[in-house]
Amino acid sequence: MLGGVVVADDLTGACDTGHGFAARGHRTKVLLDPQADVSAVDVLVVDTDSRYVTPQESIDRVRGAIDAHPASVVFKKIDSTLRGNVSVEVDAALTATIERSTGDSHDDRGATGVAVAAPASPAIDRTTACGYHLVDGALVTDTEPGRDVENGPSSAHLPTLFAETERSIEHLHIRTVANGASAITKQLRDREGRGRILTADATHDEHLANIAEAVRRLDVPTVYVGSSGLANHVEVPSTGTDADTAGDVSRPSPPEDSVGVLGVVGSVAPSTLAALQAVPESTLIDLDPVAIVEDPDTTADLAVDRTREVLSREGCAVVTAATDSEADDRAFAAGSEIGVSRHETRDRIAETLAEIAAVVVDIQQPSGVLLTGGDTAGNVLDALNASAIALSGDAVEAGIPLGVIEGGTSEGSVLITKAGAFGDHKTVVNCLDRLQEL
Repeated sequence: MLGGVVVADDLTGACDTGHGFAARGHRTKVLLDPQADVSAVDVLVVDTDSRYVTPQESIDRVRGAIDAHPASVVFKKIDSTLRGNVSVEVDAALTATIERSTGDSHDDRGATGVAVAAPASPAIDRTTACGYHLVDGALVTDTEPGRDVENGPSSAHLPTLFAETERSIEHLHIRTVANGASAITKQLRDREGRGRILTADATHDEHLANIAEAVRRLDVPTVYVGSSGLANHVEVPSTGTDADTAGDVSRPSPPEDSVGVLGVVGSVAPSTLAALQAVPESTLIDLDPVAIVEDPDTTADLAVDRTREVLSREGCAVVTAATDSEADDRAFAAGSEIGVSRHETRDRIAETLAEIAAVVVDIQQPSGVLLTGGDTAGNVLDALNASAIALSGDAVEAGIPLGVIEGGTSEGSVLITKAGAFGDHKTVVNCLDRLQEL
């Protein structure tokens, strides 16, 4: 049995949450291919890629991941800006965990079990106070990610958000969380009963440590629910893997015959757009999103030639279809003109970026790869036929981990993944510099 399983709804979130375990010496892999070898893994991270699927599909994927990978500890990773099918996925994770514990696949509503949801990650300015979730000090619903028209949060108030389930919802207020693990455990145990969800305030890293310790003390089926902040404090039992083997990926080094660094940026988040402004123009391949929507094959062919030339000349190339905040709007308008939906438009852009990356990697074998944006990262790694990411326990900065690609055409390449919605104007350049230093 695995020490822990992390179930995430997108790839960059899977990587940065898994990093919380890898950084403490646990052999941690992000699974990309169900057939990948996970025999020497303490913590397995599964990306269900379910942020923008139907609620029922997300439920099926979450339950399938937990059923397929029995583990002592279950961690349901949710987006730190609350996008996606948050409440139903947490409900599904708790149901699957209770059923596995009791051996009863019938209705679990009368069974004892608890999910504790603490999505705060203070290191990247995600906090929760009085039940309200904040990003950079603003209500999450007042931020760009929180206004995601495809599947943004229905409420910034955690108890209200989770009330969409049929479970009993309680809240751990900041005064309880700040008083330590014993105070939290007392509240958790005082009202033990049917499966329920507790939401939690947290404004400091110490609060998350208190929550993790309190949940660990419970003797009922439990699910940790949160983002990278909480993952940094969740303990998993040893699986017998030799701790010394963690050093195999703690200092990633690229294959000897590989050269150059390739970046693929698919996010239009303000922080990412600001970071792209710092990338030298000589290394930037800026694609027209309208051209991709209208003629993806021709655009990809031309971009491959440009990217290979820049990579050979500069030793670094960054491909993107989004260097301004209106890029998505232009792409959606172009898609509408030819009868392509918003979702299909996003897919077309992500798949084109992935095709470009796959061809360039196959021919020139860059030593390092930077992928920004969950959809972009997933599509690129799929195009490369990667089977897993072995997380190194090292990071460029909070939320931006390093790993090594396993399997496929980029076997052994060093990988950095970054979610689009955080970082500052130096983040992309810092990532590229780190890859070039290795």
